[in-house]
Amino acid sequence: MTIYWERCDFCGQHRPVKKCSIVPDISVDIHCCVSCPLWMDRCKTPAWKVEAPLMASATRRRALSSEEKERLLKELTSLLKEG
Repeated sequence: MTIYWERCDFCGQHRPVKKCSIVPDISVDIHCCVSCPLWMDRCKTPAWKVEAPLMASATRRRALSSEEKERLLKELTSLLKEG
């Protein structure tokens, strides 16, 4: 993906622009593309597609048995006594 710092044909500011999907003769920045009234209704492939990144699902931990908990507690207390 190449981003050019050109002038937006809607607002006139110099920002990264892409060609509009509906009217390919004009270049739009992300602010003008998202605020376009046709963006939600007719534009199936907007120039600046806004997506939220997917978060990785948290891995589940298995429950510790009471013997494992007791062993870990003893190990941690012995480490604290040494230090």
